[in-house]
Amino acid sequence: MCRSDRFQARSSLRSLQLIGFLWVSTATFVAGAQPIATGLSGSPELRGSAGASERPAWRGTSVSYSHNLGVMTLAPAAEPFYNPTWSHRLGLFPEWHFGDVVTVRGRFFLSQEFTDSDVTRYRNEVELSDVWLDTAWSGFTEKHSRVRLGADLRVTLPTSKASQAQTRLFTLGPSLSLSRSFAVLSGLTLIYTGRFTWRFNRLATRQNQGPSIAACGDVRSIECIDFVNTGVRNPQFDLLHGPIVSFAPHPKVDVSASFLMQRAWLPPLAPTPTALAGSTQLDAAGTGVATRDLMIFSLSVSYQAFRAVGFSLGAWTFSNQLGEDGRYQFPLFNRNTTLYLDATFDLEGAVASFRKEKS
Repeated sequence: MCRSDRFQARSSLRSLQLIGFLWVSTATFVAGAQPIATGLSGSPELRGSAGASERPAWRGTSVSYSHNLGVMTLAPAAEPFYNPTWSHRLGLFPEWHFGDVVTVRGRFFLSQEFTDSDVTRYRNEVELSDVWLDTAWSGFTEKHSRVRLGADLRVTLPTSKASQAQTRLFTLGPSLSLSRSFAVLSGLTLIYTGRFTWRFNRLATRQNQGPSIAACGDVRSIECIDFVNTGVRNPQFDLLHGPIVSFAPHPKVDVSASFLMQRAWLPPLAPTPTALAGSTQLDAAGTGVATRDLMIFSLSVSYQAFRAVGFSLGAWTFSNQLGEDGRYQFPLFNRNTTLYLDATFDLEGAVASFRKEKS
């Protein structure tokens, strides 16, 4: 595979990784289970010590800091071109609860790569994620089966360069989830969740009026190949769904796993003279397919060390149905697997600990 193809594949993958990471890290909030990957929604002590009415409206607000390492960084001789990836990320997770029924929360990340990046203008540039705004319904529990139904509506704003290069205006994404909790040790929760997302894009293909990223003025630059007009179509809408399992063998320990499947639908191809003549129409990638498929696997172990601080160690894997060599990828572990270590600081727990020490 040529070097420009590798840059384009990696740049596209980084956008998908951020989407999947944010989705996985917030998926279980709707169902009320322990979070996966990041964003602990209050410490176990606080959740069990007082009712929601006695807790502040901003309960669940937290800040996370994580280090992320691409698995291929640990195998320099595995590929012809060694392209290590090591970065850190700061996440802001504000929440506001309107009673016990409706919650509004946001998600925003600042990230920085320590290794040589393929998509930034200069070394160690700080990158912004999209802003995610959720309005969540606490849900309804069926009294006989004890199955809980939850829902939320997500709006994302295109503050990341990747979304801006795709001419994104905003997205709307409603979701539904079914969950069932079992009294196994400190708790076992099974969840099945799904989200439909519609993307409002100004153009059907990626940036074709001249790149908005300053360093991409030269369209021949391989670092910018993903942000100029390559004929690659932006997904119009997608359906992301799958199971999530959260198991707490101890009140301070949580083991979580998820396997999510995404199918994205592309906008129709514009007619061309060859197509009108009856020939098969192909896009710039050489395919006439109207969908794209992606699988996301996550596995993590979380430990609530203190009332206000929790740690998570885990891995997530993003895989297209076909890899860069045209072969099917193993969805649980492959060259796209990322390892992470995350520390989450819960604001409510910090305030409670401070008041206790002061008293």
